[in-house]
Amino acid sequence: MTQEGTTPSWGASLSWQSLNVLLQVLLQLVYIRVLAGMLTQEDFGIMAIALIVVGVVEIFAQVGIGPSIVQFQDLSPEHVASAWWFSALLGLGCFGLMFLAAPHIAAHYDLAILAPVLRWISLSFVISGFSVVSRSLLVRQMNFKGLTGCALLGMLLGNLCVGLGLAYSGAGVWAYVSALLVQNLILSMGYLYLANIPWSLGFSVGKWRELLGYGLRSTAFNMLTYAAAKMDVWLVGERLSTASTGIYDRAVNLMGQPITVLGKLGDSVLFSGMSSIQDQTEAMRGVTLRGMHLISLLTLPLTVALVLQAQGVTWLFLGDRFADAAPVVHILFAAVAFRALTKLGDANLRAMDGLRAGIFIKLIFLGSVTGGVYWALLHGHGTRGVAWAIVAASVLQWLLTTLWVMATLSLGTLDVLKTQLSGIVLALTVALPMWTMDTMWGLETLVGGSLGLALLLWFPGLSLPAWADSDGALRKQLGQKMPRGPWKKRWSH
Repeated sequence: MTQEGTTPSWGASLSWQSLNVLLQVLLQLVYIRVLAGMLTQEDFGIMAIALIVVGVVEIFAQVGIGPSIVQFQDLSPEHVASAWWFSALLGLGCFGLMFLAAPHIAAHYDLAILAPVLRWISLSFVISGFSVVSRSLLVRQMNFKGLTGCALLGMLLGNLCVGLGLAYSGAGVWAYVSALLVQNLILSMGYLYLANIPWSLGFSVGKWRELLGYGLRSTAFNMLTYAAAKMDVWLVGERLSTASTGIYDRAVNLMGQPITVLGKLGDSVLFSGMSSIQDQTEAMRGVTLRGMHLISLLTLPLTVALVLQAQGVTWLFLGDRFADAAPVVHILFAAVAFRALTKLGDANLRAMDGLRAGIFIKLIFLGSVTGGVYWALLHGHGTRGVAWAIVAASVLQWLLTTLWVMATLSLGTLDVLKTQLSGIVLALTVALPMWTMDTMWGLETLVGGSLGLALLLWFPGLSLPAWADSDGALRKQLGQKMPRGPWKKRWSH
């Protein structure tokens, strides 16, 4: 059991959560690739619609209690017990509502199979209701070693064993449904085992109300974030065919994988760590600037590479059956860096309870997504037009979020620009062979990635500029751990 007072360091937490996210993304990509060869475009379209509906209800099924557990400074066992009882009962109630509403939602889409799919998936409300507080405690305590074990076990048994096994046997959309439920059940059992919930203390209205204020703001923030993320898929499903919805959903899912990595780090390590220093402005400034630098260093070259090699990446992860998604993926990949940098700003907003400003930003983002996507579909621009609308809205969201962070932490334009320089240099280096070579996309990517890695190894200042590592201690520490080579001396001295 994880106990308060044994919080791991930021470095250890980041290492474990990075491993967690990396392995999850790799396993998820393998799962999607294999599943894409066994399920139809219609199956993915049905699940896309079902997950949108369930995702909306799930946000209300938690009422921001999880984030409140992480962010609240004076958390007591009574707060935890009250939150657990409330979440458990609310999860049961949301399951009952969805069970009754499922036939009406299915009738709206004229998809009879959608009703039983929704009813079964809505069991996740019950599962998460009993475990969301446990998971939030683990995040607050930065026990990412335990979270990593739960996540990997859930994916291996749920997705790879149950999901692919049922898909191979011809279960169709039910393979996807079963995998989701089994994975969530395993995750929840792990969270409940690792986190100590003092449920015997019962429910206190006073303690619950102390958490509710931030929780309601967090719910509104998450609701708008989710709505903006799913509005394009929903509108495509309303105006185009189920098959087109399935293709577009797979394109969005593929674009979202790199963002998922940064999002999960932001929702866990950064949010938890920043919450612990929310009243220390100078420390927040340092963490934010170093976060901007690291995310830019990772995502700017990644974004350029994904845009240039979109067709090959689509074939690799979705296969020939979803070849029509490649042009849409090519456009959507341009949003990766902006979405990733926005995740850092979201962590700032949540940790410092700037959620009122965050809600306003998300409202603008949702409006820009809705307006842009609707206009593209109305004028016959199809899913490519929808993709361009998403890129434009993503740039606007990043700009507004960054301006809030700059104003709150008194950061100047030059402060922000210096965090982007290394990422821009690395992006140009990685892109050079992809622009100039005329060969297989995999070879171009290998050459570009090798050049980028060589540049980082040979010039330590790109990874750790002087402003981020003023005394050079971290650079020397990393250099001592490197294998022998010409770069070891450059890093160690």
